[in-house]
Amino acid sequence: MRIFVGEYVCGGGLCDQPIEQIPDSLRREGAAMLQAVATDLAEVAETVVPLDSRFADTFSCNTSERIEIVSDHPLWGQWAAAAKTCDAALLVAPESDGILAKAVAMLRASGIDVIAGSGDFLRTASDKYLTAKTLTAAGVSHPPYLTLSDRRMETALRQYNKFVVKPRDGCGTQQIRTYDSFEDAFGDLSEASILQAWMPGRAVSIALVASATQHTFLPAVSQELSGGTCEYGGGQGPLDDDAQRRATALASRAIVAMPPTARGFVGLDLLLGERTSEDCVIEINPRLTTSYVGLRRMINGNLAARLFDMETGPVSCCTPVDSVRWTPDGEVRINDSATESCESNS
Repeated sequence: MRIFVGEYVCGGGLCDQPIEQIPDSLRREGAAMLQAVATDLAEVAETVVPLDSRFADTFSCNTSERIEIVSDHPLWGQWAAAAKTCDAALLVAPESDGILAKAVAMLRASGIDVIAGSGDFLRTASDKYLTAKTLTAAGVSHPPYLTLSDRRMETALRQYNKFVVKPRDGCGTQQIRTYDSFEDAFGDLSEASILQAWMPGRAVSIALVASATQHTFLPAVSQELSGGTCEYGGGQGPLDDDAQRRATALASRAIVAMPPTARGFVGLDLLLGERTSEDCVIEINPRLTTSYVGLRRMINGNLAARLFDMETGPVSCCTPVDSVRWTPDGEVRINDSATESCESNS
């Protein structure tokens, strides 16, 4: 099998920007995800990876073919041309400005099998307001929210003491702002953003691998987020059995509530409260997330192979509770011992 692996930042999406103007978090997390997933796929398939030449020296995975992106040529055309030589494509791109949806649509229009959700699933998951509306309508626990055009929950929101304003199509923790005043938060709201209540709880993520034949939840893990800006600082896992059950049950209800069809790697951000009744879904990421770099070290087998049905069956952990920690740039520690960020667990 031959697989195209396109990561937006390292793969030429920001060729027209000076490297120092690219947000550090996007560079670090993009490179970490690309390194990890390409390393895993290289063990089971031929891989084709597009690269911005400025990032080529930092990418050490043994790929079958590297495509150097030409900065003054259309990106999607270059990706599609390279992907046409492959059996399938795996894309890692931000939801902001519809980038992920455009990438998937452009490659699919060229007849390429992209391992990603349907157009309706991507559209809803990429928009935090549509996600909030969909989950709330289905009775899935989600923070009260408000937009300039939808103020139905304003009375409920005013009962809270802390608030979050973030882009509707934001990627990760980019441009998240917190407020202690509803008036201040509402004053910062725009048509492109959403206001939510700040909910107490443990920040957790859980990933779903949706292949052509089965849906498999991976171990739930905790997220390290800074208090003021919610900046992502990495994660730790796997969680204990009770937290696993709670996270899986909530994530399952959320996926059922979403439009069909989920496919590929889907990350769900959750909050686990003191009681199960306080658990809630924060957002859904219809793409590979940075937690991949830690998850691949927690389970038996090759995680990327599951996306293509090259490995199937139940997932089993090979590490104890909270023994795996990782940083946004892909450094992984197991029982406080550093491992190579591109080392496979198969």
